[in-house]
Amino acid sequence: MLVKKKLNSLLNLQNQYNVKDSITLANDLINLKIDANHRLTTFDIKDLYVNIPIRETLRIAKKYLSRDNDDKLTTEQIITLLQVILQQNYISSDNCIYQSEKGVSMGSPLSGTVAEILLQDLENTYIKHLLDAPSTRDTWTTYF
Repeated sequence: MLVKKKLNSLLNLQNQYNVKDSITLANDLINLKIDANHRLTTFDIKDLYVNIPIRETLRIAKKYLSRDNDDKLTTEQIITLLQVILQQNYISSDNCIYQSEKGVSMGSPLSGTVAEILLQDLENTYIKHLLDAPSTRDTWTTYF
C-alpha cells in the first residue's frame, strides 16, 4: 500500500478522457446535453488486468516518473519496487503453481494504478489526437 501511495504522489496522471468511477459517470450523464450532432462513445476492455504487458507498463511508468520528477534515484527505486512486486503474480491450478508472464493480480493494491498508467499512455498515443482535432461534422463527447 505504501508503494501505491508513493507512486500516485509522484505521478501526474491527467485522467482527461476518463471518469473516476461509475457514480461520477452516472452524474455526468444526467447533466449531459446531447443533440443530433453529438456521439456518445464508451469503451470497455475485456480482461484488462490479466493482459497488461508488464515490461511495457514499467517503461511507461519510468517515462512518466522521469517527466514529473527530478529525483532520478527515487524514479529508479520506484521502478525496481514495481518490477519486484509485479513479478510476484502466481496462479494455482490443479495443485500446481504457475507464474504468469503478463498481467497484474486483481487483488493487488497496485493493479488499478498500473492499469491507469498503461491506459493513459494508450489514450495519449492513439486517442487524444482524434478527440482534440476540430471536427466539422461531429462533436464528440467521450467517456472511457
